[in-house]
Amino acid sequence: MKYKLNSKVKSQNSKLMFLILICSFALLILSFEFSFALTGEDIIKKVDANMTFNTARMEAKMVIHVEGEVRTKELIEYAKGRDTSFAEFTSPPRDQGVKYLKIADNMWMYLPSVEKIIKIEGHMLRQSMMGSDFSYEDALESKKLLEKYDATLVSEEVVPVTFRRGAELTARERRCYVIDLTAKVKDVTYYRRMVWVDRELFVPVREDLFALSGKKLKEMTVGDVQRFGARYYPMYYTMSNLLRQNSTTEMFVISARFDIFIPEDTFTQRNLSK
Repeated sequence: MKYKLNSKVKSQNSKLMFLILICSFALLILSFEFSFALTGEDIIKKVDANMTFNTARMEAKMVIHVEGEVRTKELIEYAKGRDTSFAEFTSPPRDQGVKYLKIADNMWMYLPSVEKIIKIEGHMLRQSMMGSDFSYEDALESKKLLEKYDATLVSEEVVPVTFRRGAELTARERRCYVIDLTAKVKDVTYYRRMVWVDRELFVPVREDLFALSGKKLKEMTVGDVQRFGARYYPMYYTMSNLLRQNSTTEMFVISARFDIFIPEDTFTQRNLSK
């Protein structure tokens, strides 16, 4: 009788352990599926939706740090969607009146010193824009990332991101998706990009840019994330060109207005030479 009782207890214990293992495994699967419910493609689509606007007017300050020297430039930019923008530099005096017009994959520059409009194309596209760490190719980039890249969700990481509350900036630890973007077309500036995207706000907070060889070319970070209606938008960027020694460019967006009326003739070559 005692033997039968022990056998029954052992059998019940075995069943209990089996149920515990099954439940633990199911929870692990559910946790994994919940964490990666969104694909890399889904996440990039949400980023595009958040960062794309109908129209915008921005005032910005570009601060270029090169081997201990600091150069500051100010500009006003008007934009329509991702494809069209017009920018005019307002300071320093030597750059005042320099203007840029971007329409799709085309860019023109107006130089007031010679009263001439120049189309930026060919090898010029890889050159530094106004001496900064941004190239003309960086400024021209307008197509949605998914048109040029395959997106893979790699992992999640915690990254410090700055947010503005009133006049104060506060750093917060934010959980981010890490997305690996690999080019699926030949006509790209960077063959591979690693992008860190805030899980809740779908704002890209960091990006590493690579050549086809695997060499890292540039690093970009963003911060001062602010809310504009239903969207979140970063008001601070840094870009470091790793091919230049001791070089970093900061971009401060001083003010931004979205979805406003902008006259259509703003985005014309005629407006460049006005």
